[in-house]
Amino acid sequence: MQRARILTPLAAALALGTAWIFLSPRRTGSASRPRRREPAPFNPEAHLRGVRVAGPTRFRTRAVYLVLCLLVLIGAGIYAGYQMKFDREARTRAVALTMGDPDLGRYLAQRYGCAGCHTIPGVPGAQGKVGPTLQGFAARVYIGGVATNSPDSLIQWIENPRTIDPKTAMPATGISRAEARHVAAYLYTLR
Repeated sequence: MQRARILTPLAAALALGTAWIFLSPRRTGSASRPRRREPAPFNPEAHLRGVRVAGPTRFRTRAVYLVLCLLVLIGAGIYAGYQMKFDREARTRAVALTMGDPDLGRYLAQRYGCAGCHTIPGVPGAQGKVGPTLQGFAARVYIGGVATNSPDSLIQWIENPRTIDPKTAMPATGISRAEARHVAAYLYTLR
């Protein structure tokens, strides 16, 4: 959903900028004007032979660029639509797995200091380098390298990681089981 929010204004700006470039009136200086030839005397028999009809080349060029811009916009719209659908499905799966609220989980991850050690997408200021990044957490096989990535294991790991691995560097933050459920829901939306 974040990618779609970012791409939509960029695609619109690209389209407007390109349309401005190619559809704005062109100013030509005196150096770019073609020299006029003296008109040939009118010959009724051959007046159609050799007549040069100016083709709409400028129109065709602009039309090609306009069509390309429209194709880029359509492609960006399709991509954004699929991203939104994918994010919505990931959120639905996360809620079904953990029975938690991902939006509340994002807030709680910041409140309990997860951002101090981890880089967490979507959490403001979460650029920690002590622990691993949590980008793509839902696709991981293990939690902390020791426990299988399942909702129950994740909730237990967030609540008190030393019950799963006594030698882990991750501290117990004092988060309750109910709050850990919300943080787990948010982590399962990260694909």
